[in-house]
Amino acid sequence: MKNNGFFYVGISLFFGLLLQIFPINNVTAFWRPQFLLMTTIYWMFKNPSQYGVGFAWLIGIILDIFAGEMYGRYAIGFSFCAYILIVLSKRIQHFNLLHQALLMFFVVLLNQLLTLSVSLLYRPSWDLIALIAPGITSAFAWPILLLFLNKIFNR
Repeated sequence: MKNNGFFYVGISLFFGLLLQIFPINNVTAFWRPQFLLMTTIYWMFKNPSQYGVGFAWLIGIILDIFAGEMYGRYAIGFSFCAYILIVLSKRIQHFNLLHQALLMFFVVLLNQLLTLSVSLLYRPSWDLIALIAPGITSAFAWPILLLFLNKIFNR
């Protein structure tokens, strides 16, 4: 069963959004993986002709709305990461799971840098752990998320 319809994409992104905005305490919030970004990237890898920079921008705006942040903060990060991944898409197709996890670390780190640079416009403080920690946990969560979504949507 090949499920690339908008319903299945919407369901997976909905759960990614729930995992992204689920309230947790401040100490562990730094270590939360970027579930919505990883789910967006999954669908971009799954069907690159249908999901691209505009799709990533829309998902970023949705996260901006639900997170209550300045509009465009996540949208800029998601769309720039999507652009980088589209440019590198031919090479990424040949990556094994370990290399994809390492790539996910750098993509999430890039997203964190972009969102932090936008945040510095209105909040002049930042923390190095808050910058790097989501990349580390996302790199470890990527293989699990990839195997889980492949198992569900590739029946």
